[in-house]
Amino acid sequence: MKKRFPFVFFLFLGIPVFCQTFSDFEVKDRVLVKYRGRNTEVIIPESLGINRIGERAFAGNMVRLVRLPAGVDSIDNRAFAGCSMLREIFLPNTVSVIGYRAFFNCSVLEIINIPYSLRTIEDGAFFNCRSLRSLNLPDTLRSIGSRAFSGCTGFEALRLSRRTRIGEQAFMGVPRDKILYKD
Repeated sequence: MKKRFPFVFFLFLGIPVFCQTFSDFEVKDRVLVKYRGRNTEVIIPESLGINRIGERAFAGNMVRLVRLPAGVDSIDNRAFAGCSMLREIFLPNTVSVIGYRAFFNCSVLEIINIPYSLRTIEDGAFFNCRSLRSLNLPDTLRSIGSRAFSGCTGFEALRLSRRTRIGEQAFMGVPRDKILYKD
């Protein structure tokens, strides 16, 4: 029987948080391959040394909040697809790529910080994330893939640079008056 360490309790911004144990995470070659824990609030420890969230690592999981550690530079295809309870995700200032359908059908996702390090949002990355209200995309963002934000009907404001390359139907369903250009 595999020995599990007890959960560690601490306060984050005055909110009680339970940390996961290392056995909750399957890591291979610095890639988080799978989250196996049961917590709905996941703070991935920096000590895992990961640099990517692998394909389908959280897909279909019932997580509500996820905080990625510094050093993660990409979120692979469908990494969080179908996480129907995911409301908040915090990305470190090292993420440069959000992969194909990475957050597909995360329909209650409300809060995501987009770091200045982000260069690429691939096709369908946020497809059907109806609860996103406001995003400020950095000027450093080079491209937004086809249908990246299709079905994101809840936007009150989506800010981006005119220099960002935009794929076909990237904003299908997003009211045009909610897309604001910074330059």
